[in-house]
Amino acid sequence: MGFLSKVLFVLLCIYAAWKFFGGPSSQAGAGPASAAQISALAATVNAEDVVMYSTPECGYCVQAKSWLTQNGFAFTDCNMRAERRCYDEFKSYGADGTPYLVVNHHGKTHHMKDGFDSEEFLAALMP
Repeated sequence: MGFLSKVLFVLLCIYAAWKFFGGPSSQAGAGPASAAQISALAATVNAEDVVMYSTPECGYCVQAKSWLTQNGFAFTDCNMRAERRCYDEFKSYGADGTPYLVVNHHGKTHHMKDGFDSEEFLAALMP
């Protein structure tokens, strides 16, 4: 990872932390506002509940995986370079960009079509 990529990754992490813990989305009723609440939500998620379609060269996929892992979320990484099945499923959804996530939780399915957004992800997990 080059210097600029590292700087951008750190800035993204700072922004995500600000959004969760200090930004407008942390207001009452806007979803999880603390690390404890995010951790509690993560404990309800199984690897089969979240499928991320990715490729090894996708920097945004690396960032999304890092966020999920750091916050304790189980997920299935469906590497389209390693498994043809993953590529076929990805295309069957009409997807054209990675990461592409399919979240199945509490009996509902949500497709994250525009890449990974932590707020959208957390909202998709809420009952």
